[in-house]
Parts: sequence; structure tokens; C-alpha cells
Amino acid sequence: MSLDLVAAIAGKALDGLFARQTATADNIANAGSPGFAPVRVSFEEALRSAALSQPGDSITGSMNRIAAVTPRVETPLSDQLDGVKLDREITTASETSARYAMLIGMLDRTLQMQQLAVKGA
Repeated sequence: MSLDLVAAIAGKALDGLFARQTATADNIANAGSPGFAPVRVSFEEALRSAALSQPGDSITGSMNRIAAVTPRVETPLSDQLDGVKLDREITTASETSARYAMLIGMLDRTLQMQQLAVKGA
């Protein structure tokens, strides 16, 4: 897998995590609002599918599929409208923060490898 492809996947994952962080903050901010239904953001499965190589696929094809992935905002089903659970939102916020840190570290290492390749070290 090329470094450009790794960076594209990580960048898209950061977009998804940003959307999840925004949704989580909105859920927490509206925790006391009557009738408010919390939302969830999903993108991992779509990103995973887009990143899988196809037979005869090119880097450009993979990059285009990855670029087309957008986070999906999901509202709970009508039988799951139990309102905002702050412990669940805090857990989601903590997981999102940890994933952000991991992805930033991975992107940093990817950029370092690209710099080494350019320098010829």
C-alpha cells in the first residue's frame, strides 16, 4: 500500500472522527432538551470497503473511492429513543479522542517516511 493511500485513508478517518466529535458535542449540549434524540456518526465500514483493493485496481481508483466516502449521521430507531445517556456520550468522546491521537501519530510517521524518501536517506 502506498504512503499516499495510507495518508488518504487516515485523512478520511479524521474527517469522520471530526463529524463524530461534533455530533457527540451536540448530543451532550442537548442532553436536557425534551424530545431530543441523540445521533451517531458512522463511516468506518464505508471507509474499509473503499480502501479494499479491487482486481485490476489502480491507486487512482482507490483514491477516488476513498475520497467519495462521507460520514453518515444516523438517528436512533423509534424504539431506541431513550434520550441522551451522558456516560455513553463521554465514552464516545474518549474513544474519538484516542483515535484522533493515533491517526495524527500515524500521519506524522507517514510524512516522516515521505521526507526520508525525498531526501534519499
